[in-house]
This record gives sequence, structure tokens and C-alpha cells, in this order.
Amino acid sequence: MALPRHHGQPLRQFMLRRVAVLVFATTALLLASFVGFGLLPMADQVAKEQFDHAATGVRSELDAVFVPPVRLLDMSRGWLAGALPDLASPQAFNQVFKPVLESSLEITSVVAGTSSGQGWLLLQKPGGGWRNRMTDVPHRGAKRHLLFDEAVDGSVKQSWSDQNYDPRQRLWFTGAMAQKASAGVHWTAPYSFFTTGDPGITASTRMRLADGRDFVLGFDLTLRELSHATQAVVVGLHGVALVLTADERVLALPTKPLAVSPDEWFKRVLQPATTLGMPAVTAALDAWHAVHRPQSEVLVFESQGRSWLVSVQPYVLGVEKLWVLVLAPADDFSIPLHSMALALAAALGGVLLFVMWMTRVGMARLSQPLEVLADNSRRIARLDWSPLLEVNSRVAEIQQLAASQQTMQKTLGDNQQELNSRAEELSHQVSTLQATETRLQQKSDTLQTIIDNFPGGVSVVNADLRLVAFNTEFKTLLDLPDELCNRTVLMFEDVIRHNAQRGDYGPQDVDMLVAERVKLAREFKAHRMERTLPNGTVVEVRGTPLPQGGMVTLYIDITASKQHERELDRMAHYDALTGLPNRVLLVDRLHQGMAQVVRRGQHLVVAYLDLDGFKQVNDTLGHEAGDQLLVMLTARMRQALREGDTLARLGGDEFVAVLTDVLSLDESVPMLKRLLAAVSAPVTLAGRELQVSASIGVTLFPQSVEVDADQLLRQSDQAMYQAKQSGKNRYHVFDAEHDRSLRGQFEGLKRIKQALEQDEFVLYYQPKVNMRTGQVVGAEALIRWRHPQQGLLAPALFLPLIEDDPLAVAVGQWVIRTALAQMAAWNATGLHLALSVNVGARQLQQNGFVAFLNDALAAQPLVDAADLQIEVLETSALQDMVRVTEVMAQCRGLGVHFALDDFGTGYSSLTYLKRLPVSQLKIDQSFVRDMLDDSDDLSILLGVLDLAASFHRQAIAEGVETVEHGHMLLQLGCELAQGYGIARPMSAADIPTWAATWQPDASWAQAKPLPRLSLPLLFAQVEHRAWVLALHAYLKDKRAQPPAMDKGKCQLGKWLDAGGLAQHGQPRMVTQLLQVHAQVHALAQQLCQLKVQGDAAAALLQWPALLQLRQVLLTQLQDLCRACEG
Repeated sequence: MALPRHHGQPLRQFMLRRVAVLVFATTALLLASFVGFGLLPMADQVAKEQFDHAATGVRSELDAVFVPPVRLLDMSRGWLAGALPDLASPQAFNQVFKPVLESSLEITSVVAGTSSGQGWLLLQKPGGGWRNRMTDVPHRGAKRHLLFDEAVDGSVKQSWSDQNYDPRQRLWFTGAMAQKASAGVHWTAPYSFFTTGDPGITASTRMRLADGRDFVLGFDLTLRELSHATQAVVVGLHGVALVLTADERVLALPTKPLAVSPDEWFKRVLQPATTLGMPAVTAALDAWHAVHRPQSEVLVFESQGRSWLVSVQPYVLGVEKLWVLVLAPADDFSIPLHSMALALAAALGGVLLFVMWMTRVGMARLSQPLEVLADNSRRIARLDWSPLLEVNSRVAEIQQLAASQQTMQKTLGDNQQELNSRAEELSHQVSTLQATETRLQQKSDTLQTIIDNFPGGVSVVNADLRLVAFNTEFKTLLDLPDELCNRTVLMFEDVIRHNAQRGDYGPQDVDMLVAERVKLAREFKAHRMERTLPNGTVVEVRGTPLPQGGMVTLYIDITASKQHERELDRMAHYDALTGLPNRVLLVDRLHQGMAQVVRRGQHLVVAYLDLDGFKQVNDTLGHEAGDQLLVMLTARMRQALREGDTLARLGGDEFVAVLTDVLSLDESVPMLKRLLAAVSAPVTLAGRELQVSASIGVTLFPQSVEVDADQLLRQSDQAMYQAKQSGKNRYHVFDAEHDRSLRGQFEGLKRIKQALEQDEFVLYYQPKVNMRTGQVVGAEALIRWRHPQQGLLAPALFLPLIEDDPLAVAVGQWVIRTALAQMAAWNATGLHLALSVNVGARQLQQNGFVAFLNDALAAQPLVDAADLQIEVLETSALQDMVRVTEVMAQCRGLGVHFALDDFGTGYSSLTYLKRLPVSQLKIDQSFVRDMLDDSDDLSILLGVLDLAASFHRQAIAEGVETVEHGHMLLQLGCELAQGYGIARPMSAADIPTWAATWQPDASWAQAKPLPRLSLPLLFAQVEHRAWVLALHAYLKDKRAQPPAMDKGKCQLGKWLDAGGLAQHGQPRMVTQLLQVHAQVHALAQQLCQLKVQGDAAAALLQWPALLQLRQVLLTQLQDLCRACEG
């Protein structure tokens, strides 16, 4: 059946006419729009963007010059800490501000002054040297200044200057003083510097010193670098940029004319802009003024018959306002509109012709079959599966479309039934997937919560090394930017490359480093390591592989613990006062030196030095003067020795010098004489000339018999005492043969062996207790000699004689067997008491020691091996570290425990302490005995307790002689103790009764460990006791000078003024304490005044009143401690 024909316009003509109209209209509209809305605004936008870019560049350079000094001035408040630098020497001032000048090209000098007329200048000279000017108007006037010129080679020349200079009259000082002390930074107007005459600006700030005076610090900035910035700015082809002051003087110059030299051009800095000789600049300013000086707008003006553009933007510097001026010819930004329009019209015309031709051809092929195709499509849309109408066309696409319609009809029909059958199955699958998605989301939320709340950084990478999860702490620790972390796909390689490009791993090839790190990461091996980040943070990194590939990595900040370890290591190796190696480092270097001279076939000299007359200096001038003297003498002795020699301080006024690589003892004599001369030279201290001397004991290594480091120290110590007995201020060489003969002066080895055979030795026992609970935790077995003629002898009178003899082993074995037998006897009576015995180095390192100990324990089946503790001196434990550690490990296998005896007096390093299998540290009694009135001993004791806690060792204090000792130990957290204040050593028969009846002091049971922040309260008590003792010594003519009388200058007063009580609360108690402290100082000043007036007897009559006030003050501090305990 033929389709009906409709009369109308043919499709071909219809389409061609309308397409032609559409294309022509579109072409005209595009051409007009491109010119009107594209080209013309583009020219204006290019000009504005270049002007804004140029102004922004100049402002950035201004920020680079002016922002760093502000930050440095803020930081300097912390550097100075309210203290006034020394006027006699520039060292203290230079130590703070030399690094500032070295790191900042813009800052040429540092100036400072006080409201009382003192002044400082530090200037880096062009040649690389330094100049200091020290002004003291109150004492030297304004025309007398001390100059220090330091050359490049470090030499310093001192001279005087007669310049008329008073810092209080300078702009930087008056400007800063016009502000409040905390108002921030003052910027001067540009001016010429007083010293160099260069144009510049000074940034200054006002601070308040501890004594109430005002202190102003300023940084001088050169203006030459600003001109470099403006001259580098590009604005069009011929544009320039410059910076003006508020009064339109030139602060930063534009590009110079070719006819002007650089030096001549720079002279126009701070001159009016009209003197530049640039008509365009003058005309731009006139145009700007004419429209009331708008900001950040692009203005048009005429200069020399040419149109120009100008933009002026403000820059605020303190109270000063600067102007950034950018100008360029307008024709630099013009666009050739005519030629561009013709080219565009030609292109669009060609496109139009091609479109019209393609439309004509296409319409001819599409017009006839389209209706058939349309009708067939409607039938398919109605799901009519009857045969489709035939389509006749030579157009391949239409033929394909007709064939596709046939296929589509058949396919749709076939699929309709299958779609219906699958609808139900698909609905079920959707429900299952929704349930699975819910479970996965819950697990994901749980995992993300764990990651976000982990106290460290967490990152998770999959098998493709893609970061699929990380927390905020990971981003913070590694300092990763937001633009990196916010990527849709973030790879492990991206993070490594960012860190490498930033320099986190040092100067390495970035691509090679990234490839190595990625290769290593793909192995997905568990790892644990430490990494120090560029900002100094130490991070422990722990990686755990995932079952399906990938890795979970944890990043934990361990900076604080590492710093604590370094501080502990420093305490363990160096003397706090002099900075010299202590006994720990001394013995380590002595071991190295001994091995070195043996290899080289040379000798090593050990010189043990003790100061003569130092105690008198301490007693007359006080400990502070004594410490100053030790520091001065240390510097002299260092200069007297060669590079490579070791000088160490053992404590007090005792030093040891180790001289290596000497061929004979005679070669060391000049150095020994230099040491004597260095010590005996007069010293001026506190306005007094002092003179001490030294006694030196000398010994040589190697010797005819084998000796170790400890024996060398003992030999040199003994020789030092011989030097003292011979008249002091000399050295004495140790005589090994004579020393061996002295060992027989007492009873001799034969007599001691006879005493052992005749059972003349006996063990006494000193109890060990828990002071808080009152529990008797054990006792220490101490050997005594019940001598038939001389009575009961202490071990110090006979044990040194057998120290290097095999008899020491026999005596040690007797002690262990006797102690075990006594433990068995007590156990049989129901008294269970652990015992500790002292074992010497020789016995501990004997080959059969472990076997003997095993047999001795087996002989006493009633004794538990865990109840036996062996105490080893630090020096014994370190003689043969490998051997001693092995023996101790074998003994631990038997169940026996170990303790390090007299801890703190030896020289074990933290590494050794970590390796030794000891369970207890015994704090030496010398530190415990003086802890109540010696803050140094209290600090050492606190350090030992921290060491014990850090290495999970138990601590016990020896030498507890009073209730006060025990109470303070408990406040420090040390509960175990022994000493005369608890019980003296007693016989075995007396132990059961004592253990059954002993009760701790009632105050011990109430004492609690103080929080860490409250420990200064203990130090305050100790410092005050020491201050009262010093005052009494002065009143008794045992000290030349009184302690600090100003209540704000004694150690306790300094702590109080520094806000030491603020963190403890208790305002009523704090107020009472401050009042009593003031009363103590007021009474002390009265007593000192009586002493000065020659009436010391009257002063001593009032001494009990001061002691009463002291006790009130100590009681208040103790009450505050108890409040902190609660």
C-alpha cells in the first residue's frame, strides 16, 4: 500500500535555507562577540593583571625584607630573658645576635639601648669582619665609646671612639619608647644610619628588664635590596615600578636610565620622586593627585604626547605608609583588532561554505527514507512485532539503520520474556548487595574510628601502594600539605617524592631515592625503625603487612623519651659544673688509651690531682666562689695539656689527667709542671686575690705486673697523698715495689689466713626495710674480724690487704657459706629473711664461682636461692664486662639476684647498666647523708632514682641516719632503705627480736611521693637549710662573706620570685610562707649588721630566734608538700 503524498516544501530546501540563515547569523554574532567581549576586555585585563602582578611582586619583596625582623625581635625577648648584656665584653651580645646578621642579608646591624643610657651596636663590616660599640653614658658620657673590631681571622682589636652618641636620642629608641612595653615593633621613617651613613629603616621593640629599666632592641635594614626587586619587575614592554614614602620620596628605585651609573642612581634613594629625571613618573604622580590619590585603580594620563597607564597601591609598615607605583605606556597592551577580525572572518566564511555543501548532499540522501524509518520506529516503540516496512536507500547508514531496526525488533521480542523472568532474581540480588554494603560500611566506620583515635600517625596502603586511609596525626607528623593529602588518588610514591623534593632525606637524587623506597615497600615486610624528621621530631615507625597485600604503618612521636635518654647519658658522662668528663667517661678513655699505647709500644701516664687549700676558699667565700674557682682552674689546666690528652673531674676538688703517647715518664714531666703552674698562679675572685696549689700523684702504664684501670687510679690516688705529705704543690710518682711492701704493715696476708682458719671472722647484719609499710625486706651481711688482741675490727682495716690476693676468694666463699647457713637457721625458726652479700671482682670472675655458688645453695636445702642477693661494686662489674655479664646471667639461672653497690660513685655508662642483669641499685650513702642541706646531692639522688625507674630497677638508699632523711626519700618515691637511722649492724642473735619489735616512724607512714611538679618544694627546703648554715658560718668567722641578704637573691627567694609557688595553689599557705621568708631575711640582715659593727656576740645571742623562724619556714614548706601529696 502506497503512502499518501503531502504537498509542501521539500525537506532539502527547508533544511538548506534554515541552515544557511543559522550559519550566517551565528557567524556574524560570533565575530561581533569575539571583538566586543573578548579582544577589547582582554587588552584591559592583560594590563590590569600585569599591573597587579608587578605590585604583588614588589609587596612580596617588601614582606621578605620587613617580616623577618619582626619575628626575630619577638624571639629576642626569649633570648635575653630580661637580663642585660655585658658592657665590658661583647661576647654575650654577639652570641645572641651574630647568627641573626649572618642569616639575614637585609639586617646590617643590631642596636640596643636602655633608659639609663647604656648602648650596644653589632655591625657586620663589608670585608667580613665585625664591629661592636659599647656605650655607657652614665659612666663614660656620650662622647666616649668602647669599640671592638674583629677581623676575619678572629683577632679582636679594642679602641675608643669620641663620637657624640646617646642611644636614647636615636629615632629607633624614642619611637619604641613612645609605645607600650608589649606594643610590638616600631618602624622608623627612612633615614641615614648614624654609623655607616647608608639609607635604611630601623625596626625596634621595647622590653622591660628584671630591674625595672626599659631596654630597646633594634635591627637596621638596608634599602639597596628593595631597588633590586623593583628593577626586576616586568610591566609591558617599557613599564617600570618603584616604591615611595608617605611624603613621596623614593624608597625603591625603578630601572635606571642607560646614561646613569649604578652608584649615581642609588644616591637618589630617599630623594623626592621628581628628582629621578623621569617625566612619566612626575606626570603619573600629578595625575594621581588630580583624582585624590585613589588606591589600586589603573589611571590613564599623558606624558610627552604619549598615553600611559598607572596604578598606585599602599603598603603599611607600622605607622608608616608606603606607596607602590607601577606605570607603563598604554600602547604596550594594544591589540591589532583589524587584522585579527579579517582573519577570523575569512576562517568563518570557509567553514560556512563547507557546512552548506555538506548539508545539501546529506539532505538528498536522507529525505526519502526518513519517513519510513520514523514509522518503523513508532511501531517498535508500540512493541508491535509484525514485519516492518521496507526501506530503499543507497545511504549505507540508512541501510544499517533499517537492518538494525529488524534486529532490534527481533531482539526486543526475544528479551522481553527473559527480562520478565530475571526481574525477580535481580530484585533479590539488590537486597543482598544492600545488606552487604551496610556491613562493609559499618566495618569501615569502625576502622576509621580506630585510626582517627590512635595516639600517633597511621597510614594504610593497599597492594598497589595506594594510600587508602590515614589520620590527621600522620599528616601533621610528616608535615604534608593539604593539596597533596586531598588528592582523589594518593600513592605512596607521591608522599615519598614530596618529602624527597623538600629535602627531608638530604641531598640525594630524587628519582633514584623514590625508586629504591618504592621497591623496598613492595616487599611488604614487617619492620620497626626510628626516624628523625627535618624539624627534629623523632618518630618510631612500625610496619605490619596485610594478608592480601599492603601495609599498616604506625608513626609514634618518641622525641621526649629520646631527649630524656640524651640528658641521662650526658649526666652519666660529664661533670655538670666544669663540663669535663666524669669518672664514667674517664675510665672509658683510660681503657682506650691503655689499648692504644700497648699497640704502639708507648706509655700512658695517669696524674691524680687534688687542690691544696680549696676547702678554705669554700669555707671563707662560699660554695659559689669555690665553683667559680674550679671553672677557672679547669680552663687553665686544659690549656696546659696537649690535644688528645684527657682531663676529668672525679668530684669536689679532685681531677685526673690521662697523658697518652709518651715514651717515658721523663717526657711527661714538663706537662706535670705546667699543671702545677696553672693551678698555683694567682686568681682574682670577688675582688680578692686567691692562690691555691695542687698535689699530683703519677703512675705509669704498662707496668711489670698486669694492672687494670681501677688499679691505676688507686695507685695515682695513693701517690697524690704522698705528694701532700711531702709538702704539697708537687707531684709524686707511684712506687709499685714500695706499695707492695706497705700491704704487709697491718697483720699481713699470713695473719689473715690464720684468722680464717681459726674462725675469727664473724658476720654482722644490717636490716633493710620498707619505710612506708614497716616491712623488714632483708639484711646485708657485713664481715667483722673478732681479733684476739684488738677486738672487733671493721672490714676497711683488713680487706684492702687481700684485695689482689687469692685469699680474697677464700674469704668471700666463707661469707657466702656462713650467710646461707644463717638463713637456713632463721628459716627453721620461722623467720624468713633475705640476705645480701658483697662479692669482689676477683671472686666474681673466678672460673669456678658459679659452680661454687650452686654447691653452696645445694648444701642448704631450706634456703630459696631467690632470697640470696649478691652486691657487686660498679667498678667490679666493669672490669671485664663480657665475663661479668656471663657469670651474672648464669647465677640468675640459679635464681640468685644481683645489686649494684655504692651506685653513683662509680663510672658505669647507661649502656652497661642496661646490659647488666641487676635487679637493684644501692644509692651510695654519701649522697643520702648530705641530701638535707646540699641541693647537688639531692639532684644526684633524684637522677639515680630516675635511672632506676627508666631501666625498671629497684632502688634502695644507704646511709639513712635521721627521720628527716627517710621522710624526704619517701617524698622522692624511694621506699627501701638501710642505715643507722633504722638500725646499726647487729649480730645474728639480735636480728629476730629487732625484726619482731621494729616500727617505722609515724611520719613515714603518712609520707607520699610528691608529684613531679612539686619536687621544687623539696629543693626549696634544702636550699634554705644551706643558706642558714652559710649565715652561721659567717657569724662564726668561718666564712668571709655572708650569703645573699636580699630575699629575692637567695636561691629560695629566686625560686619564689620566679613563681615557683603559683602552680601549687593554697593561697593562704603561700601568703604565710612569703611573710616568714621576709622575716627571716630581715632578722638575718640585723645579725649581719651587728657583725659588721664588731658585736658578733650579740648577733649570736639572737641566733636561736632565727633558727626558730627557719623551723617555721621549713614547717610551712613541709605542710605545702603534704598538701601536694593529698
